[in-house]
Amino acid sequence: MEPRPEDPAHPDTRYHVRPSAPGADTAAGEGEGDRVINGGLSEEQIAERVVDYDDDEYGFVRMVRTALLEAGILKEEIPLGKLHALAPPKGRRKNPFLFVLQNDLRKSKDFAAALHRFVRQEVCAALGVSRVAYQRRPTFRVHMAGGPAQGFAHADGLEPYNHQPGEVNIWLPLSKVHGSNSLMSESSPGKGDFHAFEAEPGQFVRFYGNRCWHYCLDNKTDDTRVSFDLRVVPMDLFDNNHDGPSKTLTKKSSKQRFSGIKPLKLGEYYLDSDAEFDEQWQQMRGRM
Repeated sequence: MEPRPEDPAHPDTRYHVRPSAPGADTAAGEGEGDRVINGGLSEEQIAERVVDYDDDEYGFVRMVRTALLEAGILKEEIPLGKLHALAPPKGRRKNPFLFVLQNDLRKSKDFAAALHRFVRQEVCAALGVSRVAYQRRPTFRVHMAGGPAQGFAHADGLEPYNHQPGEVNIWLPLSKVHGSNSLMSESSPGKGDFHAFEAEPGQFVRFYGNRCWHYCLDNKTDDTRVSFDLRVVPMDLFDNNHDGPSKTLTKKSSKQRFSGIKPLKLGEYYLDSDAEFDEQWQQMRGRM
């Protein structure tokens, strides 16, 4: 998924560039067995799939619209795909829509509760499992029509991100995605068949971003993309002691520097889909 510089699990790595067609040894490590490459996931679990769900049951689109309306930066008649009509395309840090979603909605109990239900009912079913560890704070994206590419080409399981190999990506658009407003990915590790995901609200894309390279383009469409994404690991494959990212990019006094980071642990970066939500919410509040 598209890394955010301020996300400690995904440093802004300016020199991490996309290979034109990464080979199998680039994607997974030459000589590794299938279980190492796939982290114990089945071929079906790592296959790219577009999965339907009922957005009305979880209210993700409604919550995004409500948050933007309450912030006074959305008009009732404007669909999410036309947010660029309200503000000129700007960089991610200056995007007022993204600021509200990342700093207000993402930290709300309503959103967290809906996400917990969504993971338990939809994501687990899509993976054919009953329990997963899931990223507690998904990342929202607002890729404005006419705006520049966001993030950099990467695979989540490779340096410097080093996410555990049993992890699968869930990418959920809240406006129609197509062409250059979408996320580009190869369909399987090392295949190099980069293509744009095509989906709409009420669908999510499951893909193996751990080993599949993916990236964004300048948005040359007439549609803004609003989406959020998270990572999940089937609980029987979860490794709470996996080393995790080798470094993270932080800022101090306007100077960039690299610093070490701890493994991404259950109860910190990940939550248990099988645990009671209210109990986990109380624990989460201290980390917001």
